[in-house]
Amino acid sequence: MRTVLAYIRYFIFLALVIFLYMFNNHPAFLLIMFALIIAPVLSVIFFFISCIKIRFSVDSKSGVLNREENTSFFLKADNHSLYPMTHAVFSCSVSNNLNPNDVEHYYDLYIAPKEQLRYEIPFRLMNCGNYLISLNKVVLSDLFGFVSKTIRVNKSAELIVLPLEIDIDESISGSGGAPNEEALYERFAKGSDPSEIFEIREYRLGDRPQQIHWKLSAKQRDLMAKEFSDVIGESFEIFLCNDYSDNHQMDAYYDLMFSLGLFLSRKGILFSYSWYSEQNTMIEKISVDSEEKVTEALMTMYYSQTRRNNRTAFQLLSMIPEGMRHVMVLTSQPFPMKDQSVQLINLNNLVRLYAI
Repeated sequence: MRTVLAYIRYFIFLALVIFLYMFNNHPAFLLIMFALIIAPVLSVIFFFISCIKIRFSVDSKSGVLNREENTSFFLKADNHSLYPMTHAVFSCSVSNNLNPNDVEHYYDLYIAPKEQLRYEIPFRLMNCGNYLISLNKVVLSDLFGFVSKTIRVNKSAELIVLPLEIDIDESISGSGGAPNEEALYERFAKGSDPSEIFEIREYRLGDRPQQIHWKLSAKQRDLMAKEFSDVIGESFEIFLCNDYSDNHQMDAYYDLMFSLGLFLSRKGILFSYSWYSEQNTMIEKISVDSEEKVTEALMTMYYSQTRRNNRTAFQLLSMIPEGMRHVMVLTSQPFPMKDQSVQLINLNNLVRLYAI
């Protein structure tokens, strides 16, 4: 439609000049008429030459930010040509691996000669996940709007949106009789004296070498392990069901996963995230001993969970190997085994944390 209107305007103006020339035969109108015929031809030739000399890209203002935080991305054009002015329509999309949304957005811009265009677009991301800001194509039009050229760009910039860090202390204390911070720690750490040996038992797969009681093992001719009062191995596992069904549940789910992990790692409590991998059809696990490991686990979930899990918590828990000492279950659904579980956190009825 834009091209059709350009041609209509051009021929109306050309007809007006021809009419004026025929009316008074002034040489100036003859020159204008000649220029109107030659200029579009030259414009089209130099336009296609200039298209080769323009490079496009996209970039984000920050690589990592928190959910609901303001940010921007930039549409870039590096023009090395001397063409007077190029009209450009940028086509781009912002998609989330956890919640795909590939709706295209269009931006009308003009690129001046010898210009390094850097157009900033502010926006706010309300959902967590790893986002891909993609510049798909740019449609260029010449000065008169007679011809256009579509350039496939296929450039992208990645943006990681972290969950909101919620107050775990308040969540636990206000979750209907669930244990507070101290009770949570005591549940998974048997005492407060690191030098105290809580018990001596047979070695179990997963125990650390420093837990082995070598003298007693030599006497018993079987590996024996020391259970310390202050746990030196992983205290428990947080099983991630990934069973959220909408954006609100998804955000609350990752808010709690991330915040709980930071809370525990800052307390020096060792634990693991585990989940069922649909792709590998097995339980996968990441051991966490620092805040960096919490972020690593979060990124793993971002990239591995391309679609929501449609299994129930009960179905997923049936896949957990026997012998796991302590399990906390993170799910968006009410837990069916009420007699075998304790609800520790209920975050606005969107996501729940159970101890079983």
